[in-house]
Amino acid sequence: MRKGKSVAAKAIEGESNDDEAGLTATTKKLLADYNLKYPIFQAAPGGQDLAIAVAQSGGMGAVALSFDSPDYAFKVVNRMINATNGNFYGNYVLSVPPKSLDRALEAGCPIIQFSWGIPGQGVVNKVRHGGAKLGIQVSSNLGAKKALSFDPDFLICQGIEAGGHVQGTSSLLESIEGILELAGPVPVLAAGGIANGKDIRQVVSAGAAGAVLGTRFMATKESDAHDDYKRELIAANGNSTVYTICFDKEPTFASGTWDSAHRVLRNSTFQEWEAAGCPLSGSRPGENDVVATHPVYGETLRYETMSPVTGHEGSLEAMALYAGEGVGKVKDLPSAGDLLERLWKEFKATR
Repeated sequence: MRKGKSVAAKAIEGESNDDEAGLTATTKKLLADYNLKYPIFQAAPGGQDLAIAVAQSGGMGAVALSFDSPDYAFKVVNRMINATNGNFYGNYVLSVPPKSLDRALEAGCPIIQFSWGIPGQGVVNKVRHGGAKLGIQVSSNLGAKKALSFDPDFLICQGIEAGGHVQGTSSLLESIEGILELAGPVPVLAAGGIANGKDIRQVVSAGAAGAVLGTRFMATKESDAHDDYKRELIAANGNSTVYTICFDKEPTFASGTWDSAHRVLRNSTFQEWEAAGCPLSGSRPGENDVVATHPVYGETLRYETMSPVTGHEGSLEAMALYAGEGVGKVKDLPSAGDLLERLWKEFKATR
């Protein structure tokens, strides 16, 4: 683990001084409890290099562990521990069993966060016995009540503005009001369409302890998103996304299914499918087309949920290009550290 003064302590001494930023008591506590310089969490996609860069720069890094083998998850967590001050979480989507959870906890993963379901008592007991903090993503009052029955350390409230597979069905600000009231002292982070410091200020002013950013971090130098995908994100505008069920075919390497609506860029696959009347599987145009290949993940068929990552070759524009409603504010490709500094300056300037 990296040594030295905590990023939270450095933040109080430096340009991110709490008083100067006008932080709420809830946000100050989040910074202290999780050793953060910024109340900014990375959403899970983006790869290990991005997660390390975010964590080393004072944000909360994230690694997606849902589809990793137990041994690979152990290696990922070990790398994260050795490269950071422990300010990262492992994310599991409960559309598939968390098969690598035991090994991730054995490696010392400090925080486990679940989405797309409420973990059962047995899973929660594993997290607690493993010494990890517990986070749960929710999108409604009822979901929050169920999650809070397990005494989580934090909640993430996701709005329909989010990119990727979207758990929420209501707008973020509409959803978070009731969830904050139910959560009481439990910190609630806001996710969905957040792309700049002004957006972060808006949700913190509404009562959130911090913000979770996905699309904005995908368009960074350290992200494992393919360069073509990053260019599509930068070129997009505020009307470029669509909430749809178009991409529903799981990659062959992913066990289980994940049938859900998602938010993507309106690419050629979506446009052809929409023009055909949004037909169901078996009647969709070009659904057996191989649109891309990857040396590890193999072939990607049209309508698969796989997004382009480094190593993909082919018609990458036709793959699932996940993006939140805030994508129109993404106009460059900074490093994760530079982005965090910029977001914080924007946050402080919006009072």
